[in-house]
Amino acid sequence: MEAINNSILSEQPLGILMLDTDFARPLGDAGNPASWPFPVVIERVDGAYARPVVEGTHLEIAAFVAAGRRLSDRGACAIITTCGFLVRHQEVLAAALPVPLLTSTLTQYERIKRALPASKHLAILTISETSLDEATLHSAGIASDAPVFGLPRDSHFVRAILDGYPALDIEQATREWVTLACECQQSHPDIGGWLFECANMPPNAKAVAAATGLDVYDAIALGTELRAGTVRAAREAV
Repeated sequence: MEAINNSILSEQPLGILMLDTDFARPLGDAGNPASWPFPVVIERVDGAYARPVVEGTHLEIAAFVAAGRRLSDRGACAIITTCGFLVRHQEVLAAALPVPLLTSTLTQYERIKRALPASKHLAILTISETSLDEATLHSAGIASDAPVFGLPRDSHFVRAILDGYPALDIEQATREWVTLACECQQSHPDIGGWLFECANMPPNAKAVAAATGLDVYDAIALGTELRAGTVRAAREAV
């Protein structure tokens, strides 16, 4: 019976709350099922368009709660989202859902920062530096002086993700992120690691890590850790 229970637990999927977007999601994007080494179930939240969610101008919490409950009904043992800015609603969403939820990599910032040498800082790379303001950082328990860097509003990656055009060119997007990371590292040699806020950024992680020699923490790492911890806790409870 224990072996059967462990087998069932190992097959439990991770739930993903996905924004209402139409752009292609390449391998590595948190919204692409092939990016994950285990089963996932995805629920698109109707009307949750990328730019309003990122900029904090519009959000129907009830729609996210309903989608989260659908994920739970489909067997999800834990849930993440495809937008790091949903960290603004971490407490409300987590309290409303029946399974563990982490809205954003930003929820792990302090834990990862503590693992770095005292002389090093964890830098946040984000799709929108202006939207990652003091209030948003505070909602994740991050100090307002944390190093935050983002691409220009007219960059290819930002336009492709937030506006849906032009079509995402992964090679061009990777060049943008590598260039930004290298410039930041040159200006701030005390950077000791990168945290990717955006769940569309993991396809660029290997290139950024290789170019800078620093580790990258992204949404794939977040979801993998959350699911592993949830499955482990369930096994111990059996």
